[in-house]
Amino acid sequence: MSGVRDYRWVNALGRWPGARFAGVRTDGERLTLAPGAASLEPVAVVDLDPAGGPLGTVVLADGTVLVTDPGHGRVLRVDGCDHTVCVLGCLDVATGDPAALREPRALWLLGGGRLLVLDDATQGGDLRAPDGSRRAECRAVGMVVRADTGEYLAPWSDPPPAEDPALRAARERVGGLAAVGVADGVLVVGGARQVPGAGVVFVPGDGGDVVLLAAGDLAGIAVDRCGRVFVAGPGGIARLGPRRIGARGVAVVPAPREPVGVEHWDRVRVVLAEPAPAGTHVRVWTMLAADAAGTPDPPDPTHADAEDAPVPTARGRWRAGPLDGVDVRVLAGPAHPGDRLWITIELLGDGRGTPRVDDIRVERLGRGLLDALPAAYTGDDDGSGTLGRLLGLFGSAHAASVRDLDDLPASLDPGSAPDRPDDPWLDRLAGWVDAVPLTAADEAARRANVAGAYAAHGRRGTPAGLIEAVERETGVVVRVVEPLLSAQVWRLGTGGLGRDTGTRIADPGPPALDSTAVLDGADLVPAHDRGLPLYAAYAHRVCVHVPPERADALPEIARVVERERPAHVFAQVRPARPGVIPGQIGIDTFVAGPPPEWTAGAAPGPGADVRLPGSPAAHVGGPVEARLDTTLPTPGGRGATPVRQQGVEHT
Repeated sequence: MSGVRDYRWVNALGRWPGARFAGVRTDGERLTLAPGAASLEPVAVVDLDPAGGPLGTVVLADGTVLVTDPGHGRVLRVDGCDHTVCVLGCLDVATGDPAALREPRALWLLGGGRLLVLDDATQGGDLRAPDGSRRAECRAVGMVVRADTGEYLAPWSDPPPAEDPALRAARERVGGLAAVGVADGVLVVGGARQVPGAGVVFVPGDGGDVVLLAAGDLAGIAVDRCGRVFVAGPGGIARLGPRRIGARGVAVVPAPREPVGVEHWDRVRVVLAEPAPAGTHVRVWTMLAADAAGTPDPPDPTHADAEDAPVPTARGRWRAGPLDGVDVRVLAGPAHPGDRLWITIELLGDGRGTPRVDDIRVERLGRGLLDALPAAYTGDDDGSGTLGRLLGLFGSAHAASVRDLDDLPASLDPGSAPDRPDDPWLDRLAGWVDAVPLTAADEAARRANVAGAYAAHGRRGTPAGLIEAVERETGVVVRVVEPLLSAQVWRLGTGGLGRDTGTRIADPGPPALDSTAVLDGADLVPAHDRGLPLYAAYAHRVCVHVPPERADALPEIARVVERERPAHVFAQVRPARPGVIPGQIGIDTFVAGPPPEWTAGAAPGPGADVRLPGSPAAHVGGPVEARLDTTLPTPGGRGATPVRQQGVEHT
């Protein structure tokens, strides 16, 4: 129906080979708009003098910001709560303290609450050369202090800690002064020499183009445990606000090489991971150009063909597709040997959302549906004749149905079925296999729930199935105990009566009255229930033990157990008692672990939950002989008196 003769996918396991990005980044395997501009939110206004270099900046665990002020010879502390500013300890040259550093420049957190402060001054002169570079022959003078109070701990004369190579490469790439790593790249701050401008610059980790997030005269930057970014400059301390999504980005990618027998690709289909959010758009650009020239520049609308321009578009010239058109024909040519199809995906947004491109598929249609007809019907029609145009119109009318049929295998797979309100294939599959919906779970958990529903039905009603259902829906791992498995019946010559058995409690059923019966004198049951008097108190009963720390989930767990238990089984849900392991001691429990040994004169005293040292000499029910050594203090506390009492010898 579709007439596709051959096709290839552009995305190679999320690598997008040969691609060139500008304002676009790869989110896993998908293309999305890169973060755009961000605002600077003032934290504290203070006069800082970078003195032509970076400002050392760190953030402590409690949110306190420490920053150096080389021009004024001090280290400042900005409180994380009320943002008040004060000098850290005595680290201020104006105090006259001889230990104070003259030009504190860099800060490093050393661990254990220690802070390393390095000074640009050295015992032999300035640490920096006239061009601003560090002199190799000079050694930095520094001090190790307490990070919270500034208390002096030890001097420092070793070389400063090495800068992370990735941070240094990003900083040197844009000419910045300081850098910190973030989840998707590096943030760099710098002055007027920085490219693309003074302020906070984002250097993406995938090698894409740098983006100026916030403009300003800045020289210090730090990030806290929560990912909040603080910057410092002559005007004081500020916090970098949330990065808004960029308004425009392009990705230029080459199409895969055509297989043997295919002249060139003539159709491009963009596969979106989800429908584009409101206010966002996608446009596809195509161009035939020589491959030897390398990756071309993104299209410039002023020097490219519009979507309604005459066809064909000349080689080496971009042609726009319709806005939000994700299925476009390649209207360029004719192709020369060595030419390659180049594709540009232009993403547009309003700063609140971004389209997510999952993959790009290139196809060879040729003459379309004409190729499916015998030559006697098509003649020399190349697709532009009456028959070709009628078949093209027919094919376009049914294109959506054809795509649905092509995507049907993926829609029937829980791992790839669409999970969106407008295309709820995953919910549909869940209904077919009677899977319990997990509305509060993430997407991966919902897909795993549907994929494992068939196997879970085979274990439903078993202890293993009950444990899996509770963990799947509540995340709590429980223990299921069946009293019947530990019940025992005493017979002559087996076991110890009263020690590992229990007396039977007869079933208080109705009395059997007959001509030969005596009231309450018989416990008559049918032959197939002959084990009922012995096991009635244990059969068809389970106890679900919940960890004590998850007692808050008891109502939810009870709901799952009530639904999953067999109809004839009585189930009880209770929190497990800490320190006690369900088992057997006489009947149904034993204490988890022995009590601590006791020594006379030490707490706790006799009668508490303790045991005497030594191995037991007998078992319950037999002769008892205890031998142990116990030191009893004599009056005055000197020596020990041997004592013998009732067969127990004490020393």
